[in-house]
Amino acid sequence: MNFFRKIKDIIDRRKAIDEIYEDIKNLDEVLLEKRLEILKEIATPKFSEIGLKNWNGKYLWFSDFNEDGIKFVIEYNVFKGFGGSFSFGICYDFIPTISSQNKLIYHKTDKSTKIIYYKRLEGWQKSYENNSPINPDKISTVNEEKFRKSLNKVLENNIPKLKKWFEDNYTIEQNITSLLNEIENPPYEIGRRIISFEYILGFINAKKSDFDSAELWINKHFENRNDETEKKLILDKLKT
Repeated sequence: MNFFRKIKDIIDRRKAIDEIYEDIKNLDEVLLEKRLEILKEIATPKFSEIGLKNWNGKYLWFSDFNEDGIKFVIEYNVFKGFGGSFSFGICYDFIPTISSQNKLIYHKTDKSTKIIYYKRLEGWQKSYENNSPINPDKISTVNEEKFRKSLNKVLENNIPKLKKWFEDNYTIEQNITSLLNEIENPPYEIGRRIISFEYILGFINAKKSDFDSAELWINKHFENRNDETEKKLILDKLKT
């Protein structure tokens, strides 16, 4: 870490500490019922404008499936310490997840909608990568005024980015390009993704009837996972 980065880190941490003290003085936490009411008022219309016309009444907004079996999803994630942010991505009608009972669960209904190709908002991801206390995409729930203000700011900054990402990942071929780029330039993570980019590519290639490539990507997904039962379950499914 260079000198200027150290100085910036010190300043950011001081800002974060000052904000914590300010929040304590003005704490009147926005609880679930009020939070959902405000999300419905502010976030739901904004997400509808970019094609996510469905809301589950809680923390999930999503489009209908398109002709390629792709559904765009935005989810509100609750943080520790009076805050939250949005993640986003894609749910596919042809890609299952694996239950704790080693059963394949497909996500074809509104109720079962789940982000399979998972992304964080840009500012959240960068703060995560840099271990920074400043997250420009954090939405504060300290009190209603701050919740509304931070929610509006995050939406204003990110709606155009979300719209572009959805447009750039509308087709299967666009998804393949994006996923290969994610593998070549992986985002910073703590731990390992349950649903890897390789796993998604396996099923996408199977959908295209390229079963050799599908098996290759599923094998890559399981390279460092000691679960032969899951692996066999997936490979058998790809062959049917």
